[in-house]
Parts: sequence; C-alpha cells; structure tokens
Amino acid sequence: MDLARMAFLALAAVAVVSAFRVVTAPKIMHAALWLGFTFFLVAGVFITLGAEFLAAAQVLVYVGAVTTIILFGIMLSQAAEVRSREPVPVEPLEGTALWRRGVLPVVGTVAFVAIMIMVYLRAPWPTPATGAVDTVRLIGSALFTTYVIPFELAAVLLLIALVGAIVLAVRDDDKEEQGS
Repeated sequence: MDLARMAFLALAAVAVVSAFRVVTAPKIMHAALWLGFTFFLVAGVFITLGAEFLAAAQVLVYVGAVTTIILFGIMLSQAAEVRSREPVPVEPLEGTALWRRGVLPVVGTVAFVAIMIMVYLRAPWPTPATGAVDTVRLIGSALFTTYVIPFELAAVLLLIALVGAIVLAVRDDDKEEQGS
C-alpha cells in the first residue's frame, strides 16, 4: 500500500471519528468545533485524492466561513449551556438519552463505515496521471464554456437571495423603530 492511500485511510478514519463526536458532543460549542475539524479533515482527504481546488474551496468556504458563522451564532444566542459559568454535572445516559446519544450514533457510524469499506474495496482505483494535471484550469474552463448558463443562473439566484435578505432586514428594523 502506497503512502497516499495510507494517508487517505488515516484522514478518513479520523474524519469519521470527528464526525461521530459532532453528533455525540454534550455541548453545542464542542460540536461546532468538532464540525470545523471534520471539515478540515475532509479537505485533507481531497488533497490525497488530487483535488486541490476542492480542498482549497473546502477550507475557505466550510472551515473558514461556515464554521465561523456557526460559532458566532452560538456565541450570540441565548443558549444557557453557552452562558453558564458553573460546571455542568455529567449524568449517566438513561432511557431516551441513551438511545439518542449512545446507541443510535454508534449504529449509524458502524453502518456508514461498513458501507464505505465495502465501496473502498470494490471500487477500481485509477492510477495517478504521470504528468501534472491543472485541475483549477480545467474547472475554470468548464465553468465558463460548458456550464456557463447554470453558473450565471446560480449567480443571479444568489443575488436575488441577497437582495431579499436585505429587504427583510430593513423591514424588521423599521418595525422595531415604530414599536410594533
């Protein structure tokens, strides 16, 4: 087994454990931090697969933006578990909590890992290209030639969503100023 495949398997295994911790973390802040770590590990998996552009996008969009927004949302919310200064006693899992936070995540993770191992063992692994492939140039070329219409439609849709969010925010500010 070569070094790239070993790195892939190691990163994938740690990513699965990290994703499991996202679901089972007792505090929402810890779950968000585990989520950011999982996103970062997925970027590492992309690098081992030769998809440098996807790895960069993963780090910029998910690790950088999404995780930061989630953390700010948690910190700015009125969640009691975030604001509490007293240590929270750890209670043993019983009844429904045992099922939701103990059994169900383990069963889901084991099923997911079993399916992924089966796919990994049955999938034909292509040999890496001998020459350097410029994936960023290929993606850019495809976006602005073959997929130019869907790319422009996505841009217009995002612009409409941005204008709609601004309109809703301005309306809410006007209502608060009027006292209604």
